[in-house]
Amino acid sequence: MNPLFLIPVIVIIAGVAFMIIMNNKHKAAKSEIDLDSERTKYDQYKQELLSQDFSKLKQWMEGKPIDAFTSASVPQSTANKVQDLVTDGIKNIALSTIGVKLRRIETDCFWVLSGNDMHFFSTNTVGELDEHIVFDNFRVEKASLQYGGLLKSQLGVYSKSSEEYLPKTHIITFDIDGSSLSLEIHDRLNYRVDPEDMLNLKKQLETRVKYQVVGEKFVKISQTKFPNLKMA
Repeated sequence: MNPLFLIPVIVIIAGVAFMIIMNNKHKAAKSEIDLDSERTKYDQYKQELLSQDFSKLKQWMEGKPIDAFTSASVPQSTANKVQDLVTDGIKNIALSTIGVKLRRIETDCFWVLSGNDMHFFSTNTVGELDEHIVFDNFRVEKASLQYGGLLKSQLGVYSKSSEEYLPKTHIITFDIDGSSLSLEIHDRLNYRVDPEDMLNLKKQLETRVKYQVVGEKFVKISQTKFPNLKMA
């Protein structure tokens, strides 16, 4: 038998063995994390992330306090509505002032709760600030909140086994002078694995936990400030 025929077999066997080893390491690293205990470190993780991974938010807020923050996205339905407004000549001026900036955004977006205002930030392809929209106390007090399920735009990116890491969303809908505008709030900050940490599963999981602990508090803190955002 030509030994060259054995190369693909060896590669497949090595690949399967690598997957098994990495899966076992993942389970072992995950078993060491107590999420409930990690949640008690919210204040610590919030300050840590604002000083490191998300320091740009402090810059964009220009000294305003940051009570809570998380990732965000624009639902396809909102993008379609904005496109219709553009096509129709933007009849609702109040909505167009906000909505025209919210055509389908695939880059990173963020929510920041500061006092009684909610700030929506979108970024460009290199992570720099693109748009900054402020929903003041008047807008937020008239808003409603509902559960939106898994982030639909990412459903095809992850395997079934990784579904637990998909962000779950809440949809906040603002009344803009009789017209509705809906945006998504994620229950965790968007995490991309650093290539240097590709094989460091423990560090990946620890970072994911910090991103979840900080991100999931946004809705809870917002509901404390705004009873109208509480869901039945």
